[in-house]
Amino acid sequence: MYHLNKSILNSSIFESFIVIKKNKEIYRLFKNEPTLFNKEKLEVAFTAHTKEFLAINYLKKVIYFESRRFDKKRRELENKQPLILNAPIENNLTLLDMLADKNSESYFELILEASLEEAITDSLLIKAVRSLSERQKEILYYRYVLDYNDKMIAKKYNISQQAITKSHKKALQKLKEALK
Repeated sequence: MYHLNKSILNSSIFESFIVIKKNKEIYRLFKNEPTLFNKEKLEVAFTAHTKEFLAINYLKKVIYFESRRFDKKRRELENKQPLILNAPIENNLTLLDMLADKNSESYFELILEASLEEAITDSLLIKAVRSLSERQKEILYYRYVLDYNDKMIAKKYNISQQAITKSHKKALQKLKEALK
């Protein structure tokens, strides 16, 4: 007659192990007939489950810490190159002077094109910006020129914040690929 360690039976790994129907059957078989064969079968299944459980937990931690590191680097980059709205662009005209009133939507296209082309001196970057869709340009404009967050932009377009985030990331990815 064979027995299992009680500390293993009370562990969270074992609880997740017996949730799976196949593993529950193996455990039930061992409880009803505690033979060496059934014990080995249970140990093999439990060992495989434990390895998978630990690998998943490891990956969760890696993803968590990598996302924190990525976010920290992104914030550092944003702080290195801030957008200064009151710096003169040309003829004592500032970017702030070129921005439209928040309630004024009629001059949006003119302001967007003027501010981007005047603010960007790199011809490759100008070409990359021109390759973006109008919505992507507008999202970048709201995000970096008007300093809106994704939630504010989503409210303006009456779509989800996730859609704005996805479009924002795609626009940045297009720019990155065009600048390679």
